[in-house]
Amino acid sequence: MSDPTAPDPVSPPVASPSGLREAFETFRLPHYRGLWGSNLVQFVCFHVLFMAMQWLVTSLTDLRAGVTFLSMIQGASIAVASPFAGVVVDRYAKRNLIVLGRLGLVGVATTTALLVHAGVLEYWGLVVIGVIGGTLASVLGPATQTYVVDVVGRNRTQHAVTLNSIGSSFGTVGGAALAGVLIGAVGVVSTYLIAAVGVVLSAIAVLRIPIRGKAERGERASLGRDLREGFAYVRERPALMLALLACAMAIFNGAIGPMRVIFARYVFEAGPQGFGAMSAAHGIGTVAAAVFLTLRPPAKNFGLLISGTMFLYAVGILLFSFAFSFEYILAVELFLGVVGQAWNICAMVGFQLVVPHEMRGRVLSMVLTLAQLGFIGAGLVGLLADAVGDQLAVGIFGAIPTTLLALQLLFGWRVLKQM
Repeated sequence: MSDPTAPDPVSPPVASPSGLREAFETFRLPHYRGLWGSNLVQFVCFHVLFMAMQWLVTSLTDLRAGVTFLSMIQGASIAVASPFAGVVVDRYAKRNLIVLGRLGLVGVATTTALLVHAGVLEYWGLVVIGVIGGTLASVLGPATQTYVVDVVGRNRTQHAVTLNSIGSSFGTVGGAALAGVLIGAVGVVSTYLIAAVGVVLSAIAVLRIPIRGKAERGERASLGRDLREGFAYVRERPALMLALLACAMAIFNGAIGPMRVIFARYVFEAGPQGFGAMSAAHGIGTVAAAVFLTLRPPAKNFGLLISGTMFLYAVGILLFSFAFSFEYILAVELFLGVVGQAWNICAMVGFQLVVPHEMRGRVLSMVLTLAQLGFIGAGLVGLLADAVGDQLAVGIFGAIPTTLLALQLLFGWRVLKQM
């Protein structure tokens, strides 16, 4: 293992060839098509489950804070567990972790459906379910992202991650449309069960891939030592630190997820179909960004790209707050999808390219932990919305990160450019 405290330049290797045809050459690599297909099914089903849970909670409480608290507690579970999950991902076979994590979420979804069918699920029960689901997701996130690189090799990281993001975007669009139709047509219970079947199929597909995805390590250190080693590595590299600070602005991004269903149900009275349309517009934006970044994959200046795209997302939150028509909000959702996906790809590619192989799980888990800080915003925006109104609350959550990230880019761009 390399010494994490040794000075080394934080710069990416030479970029692989750009262009859509070259990117899709990745599908010709052994096992990548199977992995991509299984991830696509997972993304669709996970989005269906997420939207079903959000719609379900609005049936259990009318309080904005009650809706946003569930998102907060689920995000908090992911944020707290992610640092430890990163160590687990660096220690054990990622393929097996993915399979076990997906099957665990199948159990959670099935249990939720049965409790709803029996008419015994209360709000506190959904909170417990959110904690369990968030803990499982904390392992699935870094395991899924880093396993892609194990399957295709480091030289194909940019194209593989971008194609994976395209699959995620298709999952968002398809999952949003499917959830809106299913919830309205067959109800929440059947929606949960249908999505659970799809997740089982995605787990079986991954299990068929012979690559275990486990880093070879010369020694097995304690959990605490592995955590300290990862933090020490990042602490001595200012460019990584500043880029991670930009990622921490996701604390305000948490306003969008829970407030989307509130805007659909109460501000626009658009029903589940309108809720699905808003999520689908966001998903279309993510597809557009992923396709563009397949044609023009990021090869340098990852620090500036990560901070810049996070800044644009903050601007999008501010725009979301105006919400003067449903057509306008769909356009804002499209914009948020574009810049959010751009941040996702730049962060997933950039952080994986600039750190050693044996550090990928831990560093990526830090990114995912910071991304999940939105749980704080998710809880606070509901309380603020109950006090000052839905649109003003979202506007405040957009104005603060817009200002902070503008200052970071203005005064820290030279450091960020070193990443």
